[in-house]
Amino acid sequence: MSVYDMAIELGKALSATEEYTRVKETQQAVAKDSEARALVNDFQQLQKAYQRMQMMGHQLTQENIGKLEELEKKASSNPLVKEYLNAQATFYGVVNDVNVKIQEGLTGKSLNEDEEPEAQGGCNCASNDSGSCGGSCSC
Repeated sequence: MSVYDMAIELGKALSATEEYTRVKETQQAVAKDSEARALVNDFQQLQKAYQRMQMMGHQLTQENIGKLEELEKKASSNPLVKEYLNAQATFYGVVNDVNVKIQEGLTGKSLNEDEEPEAQGGCNCASNDSGSCGGSCSC
């Protein structure tokens, strides 16, 4: 089996998890609610804009971060959105755990529980933070 075939199988296995199922369920609930949908869309659009700024080498200002945190707080005050963001954060935790296992396979070293994986491309948010890192990730 090629590495690409294994990646497809991994994707299928991830899509079968309880955590992914919960993301899809909460995503559908948000999509059916116009207020929740607008809140998520506004938050994600601003988050993406700030990520593009950072990729181009620009530093986010305190005003930028404050704006994003304010929008995240507003979005999280909606129960459907809060559930969706929490489901996403939980699923991203699973994906991060899988990435750690891939790193272990690449390096032959097992990470201690208190060690942070290096260069994972994720953030250090806890699974229930749902964006409190300031929006530099998609948690």
